[in-house]
Amino acid sequence: MENTWSKYIQSTEELYESRALRFTGANKDLWLGAMKITNGMDILEIGCAGGIFCHRIKTFLPNATVTGLDRDAGHIAFAKEKSQALRLDCHFTVGDALALPFADNIFDACTSHTVIEHVETATFLQEQYRVLKPGGVVSVLSVRTGLNIALQSRPGQDQAQYEEETALLSKAWAAAGDFDKAHGVGAYEMKEADFPKALKNVGFENINVSFISLLPYAPDNADVGDELALQMINVNRTHALSSMQKALNIAPDALTPQEAGRLTALINQRFDTRVNQYLQDKKLWDMATSTVLAATGYKPCD
Repeated sequence: MENTWSKYIQSTEELYESRALRFTGANKDLWLGAMKITNGMDILEIGCAGGIFCHRIKTFLPNATVTGLDRDAGHIAFAKEKSQALRLDCHFTVGDALALPFADNIFDACTSHTVIEHVETATFLQEQYRVLKPGGVVSVLSVRTGLNIALQSRPGQDQAQYEEETALLSKAWAAAGDFDKAHGVGAYEMKEADFPKALKNVGFENINVSFISLLPYAPDNADVGDELALQMINVNRTHALSSMQKALNIAPDALTPQEAGRLTALINQRFDTRVNQYLQDKKLWDMATSTVLAATGYKPCD
């Protein structure tokens, strides 16, 4: 079973939880507008991971037919189980983004989120052109890290704890090596102006580029309720714990069991402190943004 991505690069849970904070009921019109999708369409998401975008699309566009594809079988198993739990009629399949297991001219829309950076660009877009109906729309979504405000603060952690946590995590990843680079993660990164050019090169027309600016982490905002605020904090806990676990999946002997336990405790202590500070109404105003480029184009009609 192919599960390289979910086991060693990004866990299904962290992808699902973080994307859930980006694509919400409050900003659904931004996302649906950026993707150029509407109710009743037959929609394919490529690189769907745990299926959160498919689930959101089906929730907001109940008459759409939604299919998710990912090469990672672990992601797809999670997506199917989640669909059943949510009682959403979404379809998921394991497959290669560069050789889509679908006939020509069958989808009204193809969309992808942070996938194009990791695969050969022309083939990736050509395959979507092939499976789209004439007049169908492609939307390529890409998080632009350089335009984001990253979460900086480490509340409740003194310098000694910071240095200990950082040293242990660095030790784990030093043993793991540059796994991402070896597996082509980010190997096909493009500048913003390259996206519309790439769409034009494979035949798409009526091309547009837009940007969505999101605030997925701002627990101290007045319009963020307790449940969402705690979810925001704990998503970052998941990221930190997943980073450790992925390093140990690659290099199991990088840390002793005692060191791994200590690192886990330090991470949890840090986020437990942030949760307690929130519950005590201590405003820290820590925040992070996410800026998403959306490049869209249409397959010419016959």
